[in-house]
Amino acid sequence: MGMIRTVLGDIPPEEIGVTDSHDHLIRSGGPEVKQDPAFLMDDLDAAKREFAAFLKAGGRTMVCMDPIGCGRNVPKMLELAESFRGRGHILMTTGFQKGSLYDPRTSFLATVETEKVAALMTAEITEGMDRHSYNGPVVERLPAKAGLIKAGTSTRLITPLEEKALKVAALTQRETGCPISLHTDQGTMCPEILDILEENGACLEHTVLCHVQRNPDRYYYKTLLDRGANLCFDEPNKPHYRPDTEIAENLLWLVEQGYQKQLLLGMDAGRIEGLGSYMEPRGRANGLDYMLTRFVPVMKWVGVCDAAIHAILEENPARVFSIWD
Repeated sequence: MGMIRTVLGDIPPEEIGVTDSHDHLIRSGGPEVKQDPAFLMDDLDAAKREFAAFLKAGGRTMVCMDPIGCGRNVPKMLELAESFRGRGHILMTTGFQKGSLYDPRTSFLATVETEKVAALMTAEITEGMDRHSYNGPVVERLPAKAGLIKAGTSTRLITPLEEKALKVAALTQRETGCPISLHTDQGTMCPEILDILEENGACLEHTVLCHVQRNPDRYYYKTLLDRGANLCFDEPNKPHYRPDTEIAENLLWLVEQGYQKQLLLGMDAGRIEGLGSYMEPRGRANGLDYMLTRFVPVMKWVGVCDAAIHAILEENPARVFSIWD
């Protein structure tokens, strides 16, 4: 394993500690916010309280998955990370979300050559993220570097723009050794995603398929894991989708099948009602510490052993999120 690239610098993998492998603390705008104001998470003080609660519950690292064009705010995230220097770690991402959040005709992802887009992503990993997240012609790099590459696909569909983003992710990984984490709408199209990445030279062992709990098909999971990819289950505290016990029982089954080294866990709050600190003026809500205070006990209750929980929360993130030479 190489090093974990946090926004405050590289750390050895063994320092990653208990990790929320897919989440959001700051989102300052973007297409999702236009669709629904609940996606706006732009309160730095609330984000600090939220991260502090996660650390108090035993967490150490949070992987924040806001990519280019979707409200990523590098200055605010850097300030947040500085507030917890020596106590917690923040990873940020470069790359893209699903294609519907970008103009398929005029976005720079659509109009710029694949290799040139990959070079822009590479620079965010090796030199520093752009203060403006490439929202215009002015580029001002901050010291904070991205530690992860993102791409996304649609429900039961990979559009041409999304396929281009996947190729960009693979090229960027080949250049930097940086891991890839993928938005999969409703957990669909994962085999096809892996095909495109593999065809373009990506390392599937350093690739994470997120939101797979939304497609709760155990045979489907097995086919993905057998190819070497990693799965992130990131939907605790969302009973309108499925109960926590269903997610925990699927994790247990996968552990029993021998896949515990390829599993990750996150909360993917995404909206303010999943961030208790943002909701404080409106009432009481659960926050990201729920993963450790409420969901891990459910995992234990259904029979997931302590060794597997340790692997899912610490050992696997240390391996998967490492940047290698």
